[in-house]
Amino acid sequence: MSPSTPTPAEPAPANGHSWIYWTIGIVVVVLAILGLVTYSGQKDDREAKQKAEQLTQQFQKAGLPVPDQDILTRTLGTDGGNVCDNPASALGKALLNDQATNGADFVGRRPIIIDRRIVLAEGLILQTYCPDKVKAYQDKINDLKYDNTLKE
Repeated sequence: MSPSTPTPAEPAPANGHSWIYWTIGIVVVVLAILGLVTYSGQKDDREAKQKAEQLTQQFQKAGLPVPDQDILTRTLGTDGGNVCDNPASALGKALLNDQATNGADFVGRRPIIIDRRIVLAEGLILQTYCPDKVKAYQDKINDLKYDNTLKE
C-alpha cells in the first residue's frame, strides 16, 4: 500500500458537515411522523355521502345493482371523480365502443349490441354529480344499438 491511501481500519477524516446530515435526517423523520398522524385516508364528507345516497336511490329505481355506499362515496366524492371529467369526449366514446365487444382478443373481436342499462348507470352518475354534462353524453350514446342482452 502506498502511504497516501488510508487503511480500512483508519477512520475517515471529519469534514465538519455531519451536523447538516443529522439535521436533515431529523427534519425528515419529524415530517414523516407528522404526516402519518394528520393523514386521514377516509373522506368523511357529508355532501359526498348525500350524493352517494341519492345515486343509490336512482340505481334502485332503475333496477340496477347498487354498489356499496362507502365505495360510491370514496370513488365519486363530491364531484363525480373520473366519470365527470370528460364523459362526452371522443376518447370516452371510443373507449365505450371498444368495451362493447364480444370479448375476443384479436382476430375474432367484433362489436355487439349492448343493453341500455350499461350506459344508463353512467348517465345516472352524471345526473347526480355533474348534470351539466348529461346532454352531451346523451348525444354521444344515442347512435348505439341497444337490446335486452343482460339477464335479470
